[in-house]
Amino acid sequence: MRLITCPYCGAGCRAYVKKELSRPFMIEYVTDINVPNDQGKLCPKGNAMLEHILSKERLKVPLKAVEEGKFVKISWKEAINEIASFIRDHMKDDPNKLMFIAGGKVSNESAYLFQKLARSIGTNNVDNTSHLCHGVSVKAILDANFERNWAMYDDIEKSNVVIVWGTNLAETAPLIFRRVLKAKKGGAKIIVIDPRKTKTTKFAGIHVRPFPGTDIALINALINLLMERRNARSAHFTASDLKIISKYTPERAEKITGVPARDIEKIAREIALAGEGVILWGSGIALHSNGYDVIRSIITLASMVDFKVLPLAGQNNSQGVMDMGVVPDLLPGYRRYDEVDFFREAWKNEGLPTEAGLDIPKSIKEAQKYNVSAFYIMGANIAVSFPEAEKALKRAEFVVAQDIFPTQTTELADIVLPAAAFLESDGSTTNAERRIQWGSRVKWPPKDAKPDWAILRELGNVLELEGFDFYFAEEILREISTLVPQYANASPRTLIRTPEGVRWSMEPHSGPVRTYTSERMPTLEPPVMITVRYVGQFQTGTMTKRSPSLNVMWQDLPILVSEEDAQKWGIKDGDRVRLVSENGEYIGTVKVSKTVIPGTIKAPWHEGANRIMGLEIDEETGLPQMKACSCKLERVE
Repeated sequence: MRLITCPYCGAGCRAYVKKELSRPFMIEYVTDINVPNDQGKLCPKGNAMLEHILSKERLKVPLKAVEEGKFVKISWKEAINEIASFIRDHMKDDPNKLMFIAGGKVSNESAYLFQKLARSIGTNNVDNTSHLCHGVSVKAILDANFERNWAMYDDIEKSNVVIVWGTNLAETAPLIFRRVLKAKKGGAKIIVIDPRKTKTTKFAGIHVRPFPGTDIALINALINLLMERRNARSAHFTASDLKIISKYTPERAEKITGVPARDIEKIAREIALAGEGVILWGSGIALHSNGYDVIRSIITLASMVDFKVLPLAGQNNSQGVMDMGVVPDLLPGYRRYDEVDFFREAWKNEGLPTEAGLDIPKSIKEAQKYNVSAFYIMGANIAVSFPEAEKALKRAEFVVAQDIFPTQTTELADIVLPAAAFLESDGSTTNAERRIQWGSRVKWPPKDAKPDWAILRELGNVLELEGFDFYFAEEILREISTLVPQYANASPRTLIRTPEGVRWSMEPHSGPVRTYTSERMPTLEPPVMITVRYVGQFQTGTMTKRSPSLNVMWQDLPILVSEEDAQKWGIKDGDRVRLVSENGEYIGTVKVSKTVIPGTIKAPWHEGANRIMGLEIDEETGLPQMKACSCKLERVE
């Protein structure tokens, strides 16, 4: 029996996999060690985690495009040499014409080698698909000096108040939600802040529904009320902070958010009297253009009453890819570029660049202006998950897509590289509570597919780069544990012998919390489309749509509209409608629902509804608006 980590959300659930003779692989729950998933239980996706790897649609050999969407088989030598030839040309001329994008599902070892490859080539144009969501949360916590209050899952059960903000936890991370239910059973007050009615809100003692994008007004009102109470801990506010906060009375916040003033006062009272508490949040706030501001403000709120905080990671290694430095503005271990000499010495490369690179949104914009020539995409289906990405990939001279299945992104690639799935390679991942866990290889990859890190090693060696002579994932982890201080206690020997995993080893910085206030909010005119997620689907469906037990139950996901809006627009259940924005359109089937606030529309993220979002980058925050957008609804005749 081998111990593995679930490849879906960032909870980090563990399971045993066993194989007996000719029988298929089977999952067994882990009940003998302390794992993140309570009593070893798994959600529907976790229980089905083995299904997709047995799909006949797996990529098995390298492919070369002869025209868009049509490919011929080539050898690994041909594929690597062609990629290396293109990269060499740009290493001489302008390596910043290259863009490297990784998904949040790749292992720590693959992520580390990916950014090392990009930077050794001479560019910091490297980013991951979790950056705009979980990455924003991580940056906010580190900038606020609030690491010491970064919660573990056990902290949820010890809390007297649990605030779930901007996430349908019961569907996006059911095993973390079990911890919330245990806290509720122990007497904790559960407060849910979400414009939707969801499976999570059914268990809330208090549920408030701010209009999308207005959360910061609610936070400011709560801070204002806490400042009036003597038992709230003092925070070091500046005069400008106090000026902003004083404007947000409960009554003013009600006018902006739609949340009744009495409910705001009730929440403030529960927070002030809690003693111990935790705030959990997800993409419902992080993916707005003011996501960083909202999260920093939540941290300020938490610091006033010494609450813990827990950002919910959307993918199984969203935390790890950030830790490994797969971002354009930070090196591994969150080192800044003024510390680049550390890696120049360690990697024996004096030419490492020092200027921040492009993130994914900026690279998509620049590619459309022909300022980015090539994309290397590892384990990410950006053609669906990012607005305008399809246009960018079509304009690029050269696209490499490395994945386990054909996707809308591989269809646009010049070279497609077949990768090993999670059961087919050794490696580590890091969950939302910063627990680093080793997953063992259970089976060999199909035909010629290889682990991500092995492909990168081969390319690095063909390019004659220093420091790519690895033969096992454990060797890469050993280098990580030497160079990344948070992973100092995660050496291969320790991690493999510690099945429950190890947590970040770095001690939090001392000193006061850096408070932060803002009143920046996106402008969203009704009707506003919000993207939502379902328990039986994941991301763009690359894996879940190849899992028969999941796809049969969670397919043809509807567009949800309120009863009031349905009546106003003259639509009913089963009608086909088109959501139209200035950036595109999305077609789906209507379901009239009481779960939706009038003026908002819920559309499934997994079907690519977010492609009609704009990719306009807020000049002040540097972030795009990726959670909600104004749109029109039209009936499809």
